[in-house]
Amino acid sequence: MSILIVYDSIFGNTGQIAQAMADELSRTHDTRLASVQDARTLDMSGVDLLIVGSPTRGFRPTPEIQEFASRPDLAGAAASFDTRIDLETINPAPLRWVVQAGGYAAERLARELSEQGCHLVGEPAGFEVTGQEGPLKNGETERAAQWARGLVDLLPRTEGP
Repeated sequence: MSILIVYDSIFGNTGQIAQAMADELSRTHDTRLASVQDARTLDMSGVDLLIVGSPTRGFRPTPEIQEFASRPDLAGAAASFDTRIDLETINPAPLRWVVQAGGYAAERLARELSEQGCHLVGEPAGFEVTGQEGPLKNGETERAAQWARGLVDLLPRTEGP
C-alpha cells in the first residue's frame, strides 16, 4: 500500500505529528512524507491513502494546505488531521466558546477532500498543543501514530499477487 502524508506546519508541531504517523506507517507500508510546499508538484497517481494535515489558524487550515486539498487530481481514500490549542487552556471562558464554535482545520479539510471526490477514511483528528506555538501536549505523537495505524486498518485488505 502506498501512503502519502502531506502537511503544513508553522511552529513545527504539525510536522512532528506527521512525522510520527510516517514513522509508524513506514514499518509496513510504502509511506512518503511531504511538506505542502514539496507536495505541490507530486504525481498523485498510485496513492492508496492520502493523509492531509494543518495547524488550525483562524478556525481553518493554512491557505497552502487548502489549495493542496482542492487539487482536481485527488481521489481515493483520504483522511485529515490538525493541530489545535487545548480548549482547557483558553481563558476567559467566552473565548473558549468562540474557539469551540468556530471549528477546526481537520473538519474543513475533510469537507474539501470529499468535495474533490476522495473517500474519507476515519474521523478527522485533532492533536493538541499547549499554547499557540506549542509544544505538543504529552502523548500526542503516540496518539497520532495510533490514529494513522487505525486508518490503515479501516481500508479494505487486498490480496497479494
